[in-house]
Amino acid sequence: MSYVALLRGINLGKKNKVDMKSLKALFQEMGFQNVRTYIQTGNVLFEELICDEQQIELQLKETFGFDIPVTVRPKEVLEKIQQHPLFTKDNVYILFLKTPISNEQLELIKEVVDDEFEVIDQQNIIIHLSKNFHQTKYNNAFFERKLQTRSTIRNRNTVDKIIRNK
Repeated sequence: MSYVALLRGINLGKKNKVDMKSLKALFQEMGFQNVRTYIQTGNVLFEELICDEQQIELQLKETFGFDIPVTVRPKEVLEKIQQHPLFTKDNVYILFLKTPISNEQLELIKEVVDDEFEVIDQQNIIIHLSKNFHQTKYNNAFFERKLQTRSTIRNRNTVDKIIRNK
């Protein structure tokens, strides 16, 4: 089975720099098979999940010297997201949550989010933004505050390309 590790907060500006060759080599050293990286924002594709997210995060911190939250998803989940009708619209982003949200948390975001969105499997949110990503308040930090969980976000084009790279 194919997976993608989505790393949060790397290579943004001048901080948290991670070289993709070094990242790929680390995953290979950890024993992952058929490792590939896609773009500088930290998408690592591989076969067979051989350890959990916490173990990956520990190795990343030991290697690069700072905390890098990791969210792993199987290819099938990305394909399910890709099949959702919202995914076909412009200005669509997918929020990958570290932990599943409760029904209470879902109700909370329904009350405070005006833009069109859908929660998939309690751990992934597809949102169709009415404004440009850099102009909206519905960014990663907004959802982390409201839901009290770590997350990382990717745009529709990135998710499409990750799926094609598997």
